[in-house]
Amino acid sequence: MGGGPDELYRERYGAETLVMRNATKNDLDAITRVIQAGFPDDPGCNYKFPYRDKYPEDFWKYTRQQYEEYLEQPEKFAFHVVTVTNEEAGLDDLPIAIGVWDIAVHIKAKGGDLGIDERRDGNRKHMKAYAAAMERSFAKCFESYGNEQLHLWMLVTHPDFRRRGAGTRLCNWGVDESARRGGWILTVMASPMGRKLYEELGYILVGTDTAQVDGEEEHVVIDALERPF
Repeated sequence: MGGGPDELYRERYGAETLVMRNATKNDLDAITRVIQAGFPDDPGCNYKFPYRDKYPEDFWKYTRQQYEEYLEQPEKFAFHVVTVTNEEAGLDDLPIAIGVWDIAVHIKAKGGDLGIDERRDGNRKHMKAYAAAMERSFAKCFESYGNEQLHLWMLVTHPDFRRRGAGTRLCNWGVDESARRGGWILTVMASPMGRKLYEELGYILVGTDTAQVDGEEEHVVIDALERPF
């Protein structure tokens, strides 16, 4: 990404500096806090985990477990964080945004059940319906690209640090990695909230699916977008 963006951050935010780097297990607590603060804005989170405020310990436990599993599969996932350092505020390399890319879609991810049979913060039927819709959408929209795609698995920025370009930097990692691999297509499945950012970054909508349990009105729309190299 070069040094230019960091100069812009220093000019705009004074002593505040943002840096993108690889995530490590030492970041897990901070990463979980980012998810706790930022992910509930996503309609999918409300749909899957409607009782997270009643059982915050479960939301914390299984969220942390989920992101630890990503870190344990470097052959499958590229996991980056954007961190903030601000001496005046007492912040030192604190993760404030996370990006997880699936760099090997042909490899089946390990784990991933997210405690569906034990956790009290989730709606089991909704979790299953959401996972099924994601799987359908990927198969319908992206399976034809085979292995030569980079799939953005997760992108979350802490609400206190939005509109600083952290999400864009995490997305642009995929652009650079695509070029390095000879022009792989970039794919993502997003909520309507995330769709705007991706379209601003050159992604185009190629399909839509809905997570919904039979007999229920409550549902979540899932948009499939892609960015050709």
